[in-house]
Amino acid sequence: MILNRLLLICSLIVLTNSCNNNDHFGGSFQLSVTTDTTRASIGDLISYKIITQNIGNKYFMIENSQFSEPLELRSTKLLYDKREKVTGAEFIFSVWDTGMVTIPPITVNLFNPDSLFDFAMETDSITIEVISLVNIAGDQQMKPIKGPIPVEYVFPIRILLLMILLSIILFGLYFIYGKRIRNKYDKGKVETNIDPADKIALNKLELLSKESYDTKIKIKEFYIKISHILREYVENSVYIKSLEMTTEEISRNRASFPFNMEEIDSLLDILNRADLSKYAKSNPEIDICDYDLKAGKDFIINTTSSWKVLKN
Repeated sequence: MILNRLLLICSLIVLTNSCNNNDHFGGSFQLSVTTDTTRASIGDLISYKIITQNIGNKYFMIENSQFSEPLELRSTKLLYDKREKVTGAEFIFSVWDTGMVTIPPITVNLFNPDSLFDFAMETDSITIEVISLVNIAGDQQMKPIKGPIPVEYVFPIRILLLMILLSIILFGLYFIYGKRIRNKYDKGKVETNIDPADKIALNKLELLSKESYDTKIKIKEFYIKISHILREYVENSVYIKSLEMTTEEISRNRASFPFNMEEIDSLLDILNRADLSKYAKSNPEIDICDYDLKAGKDFIINTTSSWKVLKN
């Protein structure tokens, strides 16, 4: 095979720095290019390497080059030394026409450690002779056309396993669906709570009054519940999203509520005390809780006429 021929060194460029540059390198910088062959056939892959030596603490960059047909760049990769430092690059080319194909010069830019440009070098162009496979074999006659190759029948084990897996999944879904807990009530007899907002809120406050709040934790739970009950009452009665508003937002938008100033102040007083209990770790006394519970009931009763159409 052509690709197994002896590696040929096609071009070697040696730059010897002047006395001033010796201070930078401590030696001479060398740039060389090699290719694995100078004679290839159509479709062969040709390895073209750019190798640097004595680069010191500098680094290089290879400019993007344009390669014209029939030369085609297949891939590129960096080359490293034993210390994992980049010392060069390898280009893999392929050619698709016979004749003499030239790999053009490639510009290599050298930079100082501080990223300042130092100088640039160009590699020599290399000419590759590309011949046809017929010339290599030495036989000009056409090759006989091969007949079709029979394909042996292969048992579809993969498809069978997928079908078995799908069957197991479907059976598992059916089994889980059959084990679900069915509703024990008649859908036609579902009762809907149609009580007005004030009655619902007063019933919840009545249940809250029967709970004990003799500890700090229970007092905090008391204020969480009474704050929610009053906000829910406002939202269900005048349709203002008070459950989604902070106490400060309610205070800023107090003009939007159809309540008088005393009623709003009473609500805000309870909500502010609830916020202090929830977030500032305030611990109101039990008698304050009783006072807020009564004030909450009075707020609901006094504001009912603001939204509710009373029946004769």
